[in-house]
Amino acid sequence: MAGGEIEAREKKMKNFFAKKYFKRIAGETAADLAARLIALLFVIVFVLLSFSRHAALKSYLNDLGTYDQVVWNTLHGHFFDNSSNMLGERNYLGSHFSPILLLFVPFYAIVASPRWLLFFQAFAVGASAFFIFAFAKENLKKVSLALVFLLSYLLNPYLHNGLLYDFHEVVFAVFFSAGAFYFLEKRNNKLFILFAIFLALCQEHTALLIFMMGVYAIISQKRYKLGLATCAASFGYFLLTMLAFMPRFSATGNPSLISNSSSYPLRYSWLGKGLGEIAKNILFHPLMIVKFMLSGDRPKYLFSLIAPVFSLGLFSWPIIIIFPMICINLLSSLSLTYSVFFYHSAIFIPFIYFSAIITFKRWFLGNRNMEIFFSAAILIFSFFCFYAYSAVPLAAMNSKLNEFLPSENAKKIEMIKSMIPADASISVQHNLGPHFSERQGLYRFPLRVDDSEFVVLDRFDPYAGSKTFDFQYALQVDAAEYQSNIEKLKASLNFEVFFDDGEYLIFKRVKTK
Repeated sequence: MAGGEIEAREKKMKNFFAKKYFKRIAGETAADLAARLIALLFVIVFVLLSFSRHAALKSYLNDLGTYDQVVWNTLHGHFFDNSSNMLGERNYLGSHFSPILLLFVPFYAIVASPRWLLFFQAFAVGASAFFIFAFAKENLKKVSLALVFLLSYLLNPYLHNGLLYDFHEVVFAVFFSAGAFYFLEKRNNKLFILFAIFLALCQEHTALLIFMMGVYAIISQKRYKLGLATCAASFGYFLLTMLAFMPRFSATGNPSLISNSSSYPLRYSWLGKGLGEIAKNILFHPLMIVKFMLSGDRPKYLFSLIAPVFSLGLFSWPIIIIFPMICINLLSSLSLTYSVFFYHSAIFIPFIYFSAIITFKRWFLGNRNMEIFFSAAILIFSFFCFYAYSAVPLAAMNSKLNEFLPSENAKKIEMIKSMIPADASISVQHNLGPHFSERQGLYRFPLRVDDSEFVVLDRFDPYAGSKTFDFQYALQVDAAEYQSNIEKLKASLNFEVFFDDGEYLIFKRVKTK
């Protein structure tokens, strides 16, 4: 073929794709473009806030440092090795089965940094908003109504607080859960299966969301073949992870959150010593279980989940998808699992919005007065919940922007880091941990001091004047015990003070002759 003909064909193809792209752009409304800009702004804001929080020494060894160490170790041939695990497991897969973390390994090969985790987590949550917007636009047929649900979704404090409490795979999984349901509703089986696979790889219990999507497909969509296959595959995977995969990596032979020998408060050990005993107690003591699930702050937690959508999420079938995982949170003896201020419930939020959109369509669509009233109600309740519960600056919980800005003390962390050899084992203060976690020997002070070459501490309180946490939370140890351990190190013949500027304090192991 002559060179002139090839150039003509290439030019024709470029013109075709250019026309197709500009035609698609021209077909978008101002509201569509506004949705893109709002989601982009959300991502930018939360990337900056999470980076700043980390720089201000308000991220933690457990959990950002844990994930950073796991990914770094995997890159260097130590598959999911994790010396800093609060559950006492050496391999992270014995605590949570999260192969999804392998996605980050190539990025760590470029440059190792926990900021990759924070960036992609914010990006994933921001991107999940497009599934909410598209679903609302397709069902409500009005871009203005779709924008209401988009704004409400991105104002949700469960998403904000999940993003501003380190990195967690269940927050990252929000994108896959939203995408899986969206493509299930679109009856795009290939993309549904793809997103469901990624969702299952995020954590052991996310398979239960997929199982309930199968139930939803049977009950709501009457897609019996797909629904049954989804239920069978997801529940089989869940059993494999709990009974085979996690015990294989666990030092105790059981998933760590159910039973292990660590001092970490076990979330479900009150129900029994293993899956069999837990299932038996749930089955034969239902009144006790229900009473426990409605005790303490749990009703307030349930209200805060549905309040931003004016409780509309309760009245359509997608809400059943989150039922098993909400029960798991409510059955925990650890209050943070049923708290708006932590990360555990972020993954529920897309399903509450999908359900609310369907309810809005069934009850109000076509009645202009009702559309206006309930759109306004959703926005008002969303702003109220945002102000009352969100951890972002200017909300009630965090009224000052400077809580996210690094102090002069925090700005010295890179200098302090440069003093410690990259391959040295260290026992490090909880809120300094993510800055030292790319190494094999990493322990939370005062644990494993005798196995450490260095001890790295910081007596400066990053939470002075804060409404959220205090210095003891940054330490994850009683203040008196913290000071007592410092005095023991000063008196020890095995360690010497290596650096002390009145705030940072580094001990170095004395080499024996």
